[in-house]
Amino acid sequence: MKKTQPRVRLCLEPLEDRLLLSSNIALNYATTTDARTISITYTISGNSLAGQNVHFNIYRSAAYDSLNGAQLIGTATIPGSDSTDLSVGVHKAVKLSLNAPNGQPLTALTPNTALPFIVVADSDDGSTASFETHVLGVIVHGSEFDPLQILLNQAPSWELQMAADLQLYDGYEAVLPFNWIRLCMIPFPWAMQMASNMLYDQVVAEANQLARQHPGDVVDINFIGDSRGTVVVSNVLQDLVGTTDPALQGGYMQMTLLDPHPANLLYSPLSWLPSLSQANDLVLLGILVNYFAQDPQVVVPSNVDQVQDFDEQTPAGNWQFLQGFLDTFSVSQLLEFMFALWGETAASLPNHSGRPIEQVNLTDVFVAGIGLIGHAEVPQWYLENVVYTNETFTYFG
Repeated sequence: MKKTQPRVRLCLEPLEDRLLLSSNIALNYATTTDARTISITYTISGNSLAGQNVHFNIYRSAAYDSLNGAQLIGTATIPGSDSTDLSVGVHKAVKLSLNAPNGQPLTALTPNTALPFIVVADSDDGSTASFETHVLGVIVHGSEFDPLQILLNQAPSWELQMAADLQLYDGYEAVLPFNWIRLCMIPFPWAMQMASNMLYDQVVAEANQLARQHPGDVVDINFIGDSRGTVVVSNVLQDLVGTTDPALQGGYMQMTLLDPHPANLLYSPLSWLPSLSQANDLVLLGILVNYFAQDPQVVVPSNVDQVQDFDEQTPAGNWQFLQGFLDTFSVSQLLEFMFALWGETAASLPNHSGRPIEQVNLTDVFVAGIGLIGHAEVPQWYLENVVYTNETFTYFG
């Protein structure tokens, strides 16, 4: 008898409901509070990201919140062990320390006028946040003795030329050519303090105006001081230490010193020809001005990210001053043959920045069209060799 096998019936049984685990991170805001690290605000939705590393790429870009043609400048990671910053919800002002593409720590967000925007991108899901680093130039002349300039209350022509060229050649967004032509002739400490206070107010106002363009924007500043103008620059930077103004707190601060020379017998080296009565008269006048002015020493404060010192100690009596006068008909060359002011060297400046002072010494340097580099010629040398080459932040790099 033939046996029949029982039929197998196929049926589908419903499984218990299962939820797919999902998480999402959305970048809402980015800025810097120290020109070294990036602070971000973001929202994590869905589930906690604790236990998994979250990676970010940081770029410099030519456009706001755009990665087109952007340059990778660093990477950062929130480690999976950081359960607090990877929990569900809104996280504000989380600070990211950056590593450069070569793996080394990134110690400064050096200004780049061609790529002024910083873009932070979550490398997993592509969420981005952006801000701009505006570049502001501040130029401060030293003592000037041109009666017509003083009468008309006009800043020296080299300062106005440098202000225009920083924008034309170096891409600075704005430049303040500070005019204290009348105050600089008053040899009393209150005049220096008044000038410093005036410049401080102008810098704060200009920086806040620039930083209004996008959330998180900061302002990088190159403070360029010549001779006694370096004292004004030093005073303003010291006043900015500990500022809570977001535009300035996160800005990259550079100090450019053009032959720093405070009007103070303690910090004002010079050279003259004692055999010439005119030189002795100039020295006596200089001693009197220094005695009454009592300028403070130029100090590099803790908030400075980069310092450049272009100084000279070219002695009076150098015959090339006479050659420079014959070539250029510059009165300063003739005066410096008799009486030469010297700039302070890097070694003589108190430095609290933790950064080395980058120095170029221009002693006895002769340049066609300028003459022998003395105190009055340093701004012109800087203009032609640094500004015109668009290297104000990278000249020593």
